Amino acid sequence: MKEHSCLNDGEPITYREYTDLNKFRFKENIGLERYQLSYAYYVMVALSYVAAMFSSVIRPGIIASLLLCLIWIQIFSILYFEMRDRRMDFKAVLGCLNTIDILALMYFVYNLLSVIWCTAFGMPFSVWAGEFFTGIFTMIFYAAGRIARESFRDRFYSWFIAAVYILGIIGVILFIWGPQFYLDYLMGADLISKADIATMRVRMHSVTGSIQLGYISVAAMLGAVHFIMKSRGKKGKLLLLGAMLFAFLSNQRAAMVLAILVLLYINYLVFFVYKLFEKKYFIMECGAFGGAFVLMCVIFSSAVMKVYYRLVSLPGAIGQRSDQWINAFANMPSWWIGYGLGAIGHRANGIAKYMIADGGLAKLFVEMGVIGTAIFVYMMILCFRYALKDLNACAAECGILAVTLLMSVGSNVLTFQLATPVFWFAAGVIAASGQSGDAKQQKGS
Repeated sequence: MKEHSCLNDGEPITYREYTDLNKFRFKENIGLERYQLSYAYYVMVALSYVAAMFSSVIRPGIIASLLLCLIWIQIFSILYFEMRDRRMDFKAVLGCLNTIDILALMYFVYNLLSVIWCTAFGMPFSVWAGEFFTGIFTMIFYAAGRIARESFRDRFYSWFIAAVYILGIIGVILFIWGPQFYLDYLMGADLISKADIATMRVRMHSVTGSIQLGYISVAAMLGAVHFIMKSRGKKGKLLLLGAMLFAFLSNQRAAMVLAILVLLYINYLVFFVYKLFEKKYFIMECGAFGGAFVLMCVIFSSAVMKVYYRLVSLPGAIGQRSDQWINAFANMPSWWIGYGLGAIGHRANGIAKYMIADGGLAKLFVEMGVIGTAIFVYMMILCFRYALKDLNACAAECGILAVTLLMSVGSNVLTFQLATPVFWFAAGVIAASGQSGDAKQQKGS
């Protein structure tokens, strides 16, 4: 084997295959699974949100940004030392990248360069910087997913689900209790319009806000799907149901619809595609859900109707928001490069003439233009193509990408520092799995 290239017995082999086949081991003193911080990111940020409720000095956004800086330094240090020890030159490193890797790098650089035209079109540098650190700087999780071993993938989803449960359980307690300090916290964070219990109980905010809570709850359902598929249905079912409960308590229309779709998705996989259980259990499950629904209608009829009215109003909500999308489209300074990152988001409120408050995909097109949007769309198409080739291995990641894009139709989840890491991690896992599978097929043929 040549020391400077990705070769195995004279045949091309990917960087991921070195990891999968244990032929490219990480150094013991900086082992990936022993020291990687990315798996703990969500728990640490969740705890910072809880602490911020008691002290205004604690800033979860700043803590998250500092953690991201450490993760960037850590992952690149690991890769640098290993590539140096293997004497891999720049050409050999490039040879280990697949198309999704290159597109992800292009998308990151494009967003980085957009500061030029964002400021040229009159936006303050702070608008671009704020959006970059919350929505794009988290792309380091793509690299974390790209080089993750299966055991690290398990750990990441375990800690992610734990963080969601921390936020969900605390949210339920505060939702029922409704202490004044909590109402003041929500009011100060602009999550409610009036510091009273009636306003707070319109939806469950926990300490992050209902939009972020709804999204990460649905993503946690898909994290549970990872364990369901891996254990062939023996683990993860209760975790999925708990996360689904949190999604419904958030009272976010998109989160509730997507939670139902995820439930249908996992049932389709385990009962009809991979047949992990006999069909009689599907009939029993349908009966149990049906009975629970009837019981809810009898005991909590007002709550059921409230959810029903929220769900049926979803199409109208999209129609109401389309006006701001059209205005922003019609006044783009350049269709090719767009306004620049963050130029029409919440941070530009009061500065920009046009704004897209809700609608992440529309916002992405207006800010990134045809070039940036094409890079992103092509990257997502390839991710879904790779995932569908081996859905058994990438069921969770395929679902995470899908629900994120669907929720981005009506909300700006792609700009949330708490939402984007799991999205980019899933993309990285899919890119790695897809390339490894392609390489093994080529070697087999």
